[in-house]
Amino acid sequence: MRHEGPIVVIGVAGLSGHDAGVARDAADEQAAGERMVEAARAAVEQAGLGLDVLREGRTAVVTGAGGRATGFAGRIAAALGLTGASISLDITDAPALTALHLAAQSLRSGECSYALAGAELGDGVGALLLTRESGLASTGASALAVVSGSAVGHAPAQDDRARVIGQALEAALLGPGETATQSVGGLAGVIETVLAGLTGDSERSGGPGPRRPTGVSEFGADGTAAHVVLDDPRTMTDRTQLPWVVSALSPQALQARAASLAVHLDAAPAAPADAAHALLTVPPARHRAVVVGAGRAAMRQGLRTLATGGDAPHLVRGTASASRRPVFVFPGQGSQWIGMAVELLDSSEVFRDSVHACAEALSEFVDWSLIDVLREAPGAPPLRRVDVLQPTLWATMVSLAEVWRSYGVEPAAVVGHCYGEIAAAQVAGGLDLRDAARLLARRSRAWLRLVGKGTVISVGTSAQDITSRMTAWPDAVELAAVNGPRSVALSGPPDALDDIVAELTAQDVYAKRIPGVETVGHCSQVDTLREHLLEVLRPVSPRSSVVPFHSTVDGEQRDTATLDTDYWYLNTRSQVRFHDAVRSLLVAGHRTFIEVSPHPLLGMSIEDTAAELGIGDVAVLGTLRRGQGDTHRVLVSVAEAYVRGVDVDWSPAFTGTNPRRIDLPALVDFTTDAEASWADRVRALPEADRADAVADLVRRALTEVLASGSTDVFEAGTAFKEMGLSSLSAVQLRNRLREFTGLHLPATIAFDHPTPAALARHLRTTLFENTEGRQHPERPEVALLAALEQADSALERLSADSDLAGQIEERLKSLTDRVKRMGHAAPEDSAADRFASADDDEMFALIEERFGIS
Repeated sequence: MRHEGPIVVIGVAGLSGHDAGVARDAADEQAAGERMVEAARAAVEQAGLGLDVLREGRTAVVTGAGGRATGFAGRIAAALGLTGASISLDITDAPALTALHLAAQSLRSGECSYALAGAELGDGVGALLLTRESGLASTGASALAVVSGSAVGHAPAQDDRARVIGQALEAALLGPGETATQSVGGLAGVIETVLAGLTGDSERSGGPGPRRPTGVSEFGADGTAAHVVLDDPRTMTDRTQLPWVVSALSPQALQARAASLAVHLDAAPAAPADAAHALLTVPPARHRAVVVGAGRAAMRQGLRTLATGGDAPHLVRGTASASRRPVFVFPGQGSQWIGMAVELLDSSEVFRDSVHACAEALSEFVDWSLIDVLREAPGAPPLRRVDVLQPTLWATMVSLAEVWRSYGVEPAAVVGHCYGEIAAAQVAGGLDLRDAARLLARRSRAWLRLVGKGTVISVGTSAQDITSRMTAWPDAVELAAVNGPRSVALSGPPDALDDIVAELTAQDVYAKRIPGVETVGHCSQVDTLREHLLEVLRPVSPRSSVVPFHSTVDGEQRDTATLDTDYWYLNTRSQVRFHDAVRSLLVAGHRTFIEVSPHPLLGMSIEDTAAELGIGDVAVLGTLRRGQGDTHRVLVSVAEAYVRGVDVDWSPAFTGTNPRRIDLPALVDFTTDAEASWADRVRALPEADRADAVADLVRRALTEVLASGSTDVFEAGTAFKEMGLSSLSAVQLRNRLREFTGLHLPATIAFDHPTPAALARHLRTTLFENTEGRQHPERPEVALLAALEQADSALERLSADSDLAGQIEERLKSLTDRVKRMGHAAPEDSAADRFASADDDEMFALIEERFGIS
């Protein structure tokens, strides 16, 4: 699970040989290890954290000590009782910053919650305690510095060292010249930089106020180079994930507005929070886009991508045509994943408060800690256990609903699948927190009696089809759920269902066993639990809710005051009628659905049901994604809802930023200029961005023509011929580029400029460089192609049954033969030479794909 937030230093310690009570030249390996342990312990104490916090949070240890680091990390881990990875670097070149780099990477990868980096330096040792910025709120620790970027590489020459430094700057979203260089290298330089900020040393920190980002390097004799970029923690407000919201009355105007903003913010840089907040003062229009990211670089890149019509993971665009209030959808089992709530527990106060409230309510009915399960604390029961999974997933879903509500998104209705109905009823207001917690705890504990007696499979077919097939299967196989027009679930004995999966797969019908399901529900096996469930689920005190509740027990809207004990038994025993419930929601006019879960499961079934009813304008959205459980993912999901027309209050995104009021450019009224061309939008960009925009256009056009599916496969210097571009596809490429640029381009454009880089350079020169007064004699090939273009235009106006069609065809063939005969006298690589090497079909394709002459 990748984490993109800042990595921060929260503890630092440097001990000389005298401080540690050991001589620096001691050959005793044990003594060297003791120095490392003491430094690590001092860094933890300086952070103000107890060792119990580090032990519960999976703390990694990485050490480097100039060739004798064997086992040092393990000694620290053993001495402090840490359970994360321990890595001892037995290297003599750049060991300290390599250790720091690996510690930061371990945090970003999600392998640990804390990391200790240690190394020998000078006549002593040093250690740093690192964590993710998102974890500060839950521990009360303070950030001393930000590790905003780092890189390690083989760099034997000065140019190679510059490359490694550039990689670290790129990771920090900084450019050359934006950092101050620390004169002291290695871990000593890092510690000195951090301590300068703590002491306010004006000589080292450059005076009061935020310091500039500082680069620290370490170079080894074997060519190893490491570089780390440190920044003042006060700059983390610039690294906060923020939404930059842009809207207009047409797609073209939206792109033009993005271009104008990019130019303005390039000329008058503003703090990301200031710019984002200012954009929200503009009344929203129908066509919308949101750039989600942290820092000026992300904002600038997102606006440029929007201006040029490109796509990016942090850019969301759409048309506000759906419902302003959505249906909240709560799935059952299957959306869970390890670590699904950890980052929001650390970064979202709303989510954290809700989870803790759920944990307190559950504590009356279970003997385990919800927080420990979510954080995978030592001794916590595994998430896969059904009596742990169901309450944990419930708590996560209702807490995600609170996050949506904090952004002003209130449900117009709710619907739940299986025990997701308990979350739906609670969020709607039909159940209080204690009732919901008791229902989940006791229901899931009762299900332990069914463990090992069955499982569930998902099948991609209709209820009618599966019912007819079931006549040939054992009676123990039952239809547990109908999710959509082409999605059902079967429950039954594992062996029987495995045979059915094999049978259906052989018939090209999708069928798959749902992983991790060891119990059966919504079938006759639940009958054995009826009396027990009716007893343990009492009492329930439901009440009528303002938010409509659509039941998947009967498939209709239902007063939540009727959700008594009998209903919750039926919720466990009866078939899940999710398909019918979604139909009733669509018929009632709902058009926006948000699946409030750690991972979306039901979106396809909702879309299929809408298509079944002939309803096309439906938005089906999610909340988190597997492996994406941070604030960035939440903001992207909120942005997806906003661009489809859902009312959103963006203020939670600005918590702690204190944005200042700034003036935006006086944008033109794009309602009168809705047809602004691609070239006009790119021309409005800063000069440095034009080359990237044109290169991106060439890559996207190639992607469409060659149907590669990705722009990443095209190297700028690779010849089109090596990519498989034929004469026909070259003309298609020309047509696509002509459509965007409005330029008169010859059919041989890809042959005249035979690589993506050369073609982009030619387009850029033609579009944006002033060529007035430059008169060049027209080449014969160019004149010929211009004449052929005119012929093309005339042919489009020519009637298909013209009596001159035969003469025209003969004349064109005559010209083709003449060009071929001229081939031996044509200069190498000239247009005539390329024409001469083409066969008839390629010749006609080069003249124009639309001729249709055979």
